[in-house]
Amino acid sequence: MSADIEDVLDEAKAGKVQPLYLLWGEEYLVRRGADELVKVLLPDASAGLNFAVLDAGSPREVAQELATLPLFPGRKVVLVRDPEFLAPKKGRGDALGKAREAWKAGKRKEGARRLLALAARAGWGADQIDPGARGAPSVEQWKEELNVDLAEADLVFLKEVAAFCREERITAPEGDTSALLDLFQKGVPPGHALVMAASEVDSKNPLVKLAADKGRVVERKVAARHKDLEIEPLAEEFLRPFKKKLGKGAAAQLKERIGGNVRLLQSELEKLATYAEGNTIESSDVALLVAHTREEEFFELSEALQNRDFKAALAYTMDAMGQGVHGLQLLGAVASITRGMLENHERLEKYAGGSVPRSFPDFKARVFPRVEEEAKAAKGKAPHPYAAFLAMQGAARYKRRELLDALVACAEADLSLKSSASGKLVIERLLWTVCGAA
Repeated sequence: MSADIEDVLDEAKAGKVQPLYLLWGEEYLVRRGADELVKVLLPDASAGLNFAVLDAGSPREVAQELATLPLFPGRKVVLVRDPEFLAPKKGRGDALGKAREAWKAGKRKEGARRLLALAARAGWGADQIDPGARGAPSVEQWKEELNVDLAEADLVFLKEVAAFCREERITAPEGDTSALLDLFQKGVPPGHALVMAASEVDSKNPLVKLAADKGRVVERKVAARHKDLEIEPLAEEFLRPFKKKLGKGAAAQLKERIGGNVRLLQSELEKLATYAEGNTIESSDVALLVAHTREEEFFELSEALQNRDFKAALAYTMDAMGQGVHGLQLLGAVASITRGMLENHERLEKYAGGSVPRSFPDFKARVFPRVEEEAKAAKGKAPHPYAAFLAMQGAARYKRRELLDALVACAEADLSLKSSASGKLVIERLLWTVCGAA
């Protein structure tokens, strides 16, 4: 039975600590909840010495760390993020994403171990992940066995990881959960706690059942379909520290404008809570401050492109595609963001002499009134002043020719995607074209 995150936190604050916590569901909510729980369990300076994170650990390694006494007396917490040994064989949206993400972040050993753990679910060893090796599974087998779509860039990634594993003599971490189960049967040292944060779990996994029987399970799922999405419970949670609530119609407007982007929802609610003078955030506040982003739900992508941050843009798009977002949707978002930057680049030249004012008050006094006049003349709605300020800052990081070339690249990418080219590779090339010259 799933517990409420607030009840679990209150219980821990009262000193009743469970030996095992499992939080699973929407990644941002799960990570946020796990971080809050760790802070409650280890509230003082001892956290640095009595806290261990094992992102790619096997059940045996986790058991050994959990059973080891800390350097200083007191509580010890072991956190495992997205453990492969809990994931269903085919259930995860992008089972390869976590490995690739760690690898590109420089955490090569973690990335390699995550990839090996994934391959092990299909019975493949370290010597079989190299696509060029004899007996290596085909692209079709990766799809059939693990629901993983391999793009050309992924094949290069697999080859690099295979070479790294050979050089470093890295083998697949054991997926057998018996070591952890044995530890809990014998008894975890008093005060020690294991926190597992997962996006997907196999309900038949014995550790999932153990968490339900001997610890706490917190399910943090968010409806995938817009019509099934419930904003109110999340809004209540995010607004609690501000002691504010949503007024009539505000939740419906947020749902329509933001959709299921939980991270963006929290960000916008914090902005609204700061802006609203009373205890209630009205629908008029949402209409004024929250832009329509649900049609793309790509706020992070927009921010990455405006900052010419190729790494952040690529990480976001690969994760989105892993969650089922089609390449054409991402292409549409890139094209829309690029057109917006081109429009702001034109405004920059027209209203500010090609240079963004250094301060927001200066921008609001000198430039924004002309933006408002333009919107009024076009019978449109002017953007929020600060949003317009940030948008012009982003546009200023590009030359006009670069933005025009980016739109041409979008057209070429559209043709490639509709010609059955690899979606991941097409999007990666497009992002490099847009950001790579920075």
